[in-house]
Amino acid sequence: MNITPETRVADVATANPATIKIFQRQGIDFCCGGKRPLAEVCEEKGMSFRALQEALEGAGGEAPQLPAGDAPLTEIVRFVVDHFHAGLREELPRLGEMVAKVLNVHGERHPEVKDLAATFRALREELEMHLLKEERVLFPYVERLEALVLQGRPLTTPPFADGPIGAMEHEHDDAGRALARLRELTGGYVPPADACNTFRGLYHGLEEFEAALHQHIHLENNVLFPRTARLERELAA
Repeated sequence: MNITPETRVADVATANPATIKIFQRQGIDFCCGGKRPLAEVCEEKGMSFRALQEALEGAGGEAPQLPAGDAPLTEIVRFVVDHFHAGLREELPRLGEMVAKVLNVHGERHPEVKDLAATFRALREELEMHLLKEERVLFPYVERLEALVLQGRPLTTPPFADGPIGAMEHEHDDAGRALARLRELTGGYVPPADACNTFRGLYHGLEEFEAALHQHIHLENNVLFPRTARLERELAA
């Protein structure tokens, strides 16, 4: 889409729902007040049109590449925290606000949104606790194990990783089931014909959320956790 100063906010949001994040961060109404041209909005906000244009044109770009499977465990942990955990802490409140708005405005005509809201609320609560448990318990232990390797020292405490790893994997399974339910309720994230831009943006955001969480879980379940358990056994031997 060719974005000019005369392009309307709503037209940009409709053409590329990924731009909705940009509008939300800048406090720009893309839904009910979205018929205004970008130049007018920028003047009102004291923003540079060029800067906004560049941000809008770059929306929905490639996600950072996952660390290599043999990367240091500390590097993998940092990537998970800085990319996936930080992303969730930004997206969960944003999506939660959109869910509440869509439920309030469209809930009567689309009763499936009520189930969607309940499923998302439960998933959000579990994920927020999940992040804290990883950052406060499991990840510091992973970093400690790798530090022992660098120091050439053995593990002198009883093995510990299996418990928290098992708990995290169980919660990953719960999250996977919730994601499957969200996809079912949204018909594969296809917005209804009468959807406003907030409704469309919600479905787009949930689909991106699902893809990112699948990558997150893959990196932990299939790379970080098995390597941590193996390293712990080697240090304890």
